[in-house]
Amino acid sequence: MKDAPLGKEFVFKMPNGAVVGRARNLSDLCNLVKTAPLDAVLYHANGKHFVPWLEFIGEGAAAANLRGMVVNSRTVRVALLRALRA
Repeated sequence: MKDAPLGKEFVFKMPNGAVVGRARNLSDLCNLVKTAPLDAVLYHANGKHFVPWLEFIGEGAAAANLRGMVVNSRTVRVALLRALRA
């Protein structure tokens, strides 16, 4: 598992900018997808924020699984976790 360099963690935020967590690697990101407020998960999923960061840390397969994914509030967590763990 590849860790992001110090200072390049994925910063999980609410739509208003409030920070709710930080991920250093794919495992951390999965944990935040499970536990972060739904609004934060949707904000990042709909904004396509995960793919560039995953590519940056060398998790190209996970990034490819998310590329083009369309989510909704009922399925976002399950869909993301399936794609990230594939």
